[in-house]
Amino acid sequence: MKLAVVVGSTRENRVSLRQAKWTLNEAKKLASEHEWELVDLKDFDLPFMTEPLPPMANHRPELDEGTKRYLEKMNQADGFIIVTPEYNHGMPAPLKNAIDLIDYQLMKKPVAVVSHGVVGGARANEQVRLIVNSNLGGLPVPASHTFFGKVDELISEDGELVEGQEANEKAAHHVIENLVWHADALKIAREKQ
Repeated sequence: MKLAVVVGSTRENRVSLRQAKWTLNEAKKLASEHEWELVDLKDFDLPFMTEPLPPMANHRPELDEGTKRYLEKMNQADGFIIVTPEYNHGMPAPLKNAIDLIDYQLMKKPVAVVSHGVVGGARANEQVRLIVNSNLGGLPVPASHTFFGKVDELISEDGELVEGQEANEKAAHHVIENLVWHADALKIAREKQ
């Protein structure tokens, strides 16, 4: 089974990349039998969606290469952990745009959210959960993780968590276990269709 950890920020020196690397490291430890991949939105140079019709209503023959690669990565995954910061009580614009570019890639697939920022990024976390469960058909898992503390002080650039962060570790493990369980069940269900 293929699972993706999506970095939802594209800013320079973003701490979301640290949190995504840490989440990926924990996922590989807990569920090493699955194929895990880091999907960094910054690697795709996604344009802001300016198409005349929403993606689900459009055949989209003229997509740029970055968007095509991004949609293919999303299509390959059986489940997602989206790592998002909170900016001004919400998710960052590049993440919302990346979600808006999707047509069927999230359909009947589980999505977990890991966030950071003021109050752990709780408002951005909830926004992502609501949006993926809209017309896109993504299924938010019951568990999510709002990171306790400052990411840049608690996670190294390599994605290593400092000692004494049992609450963050436990919350991340709960999210990963939830995602894996739902991804497995939903993959079986999709294959029966």
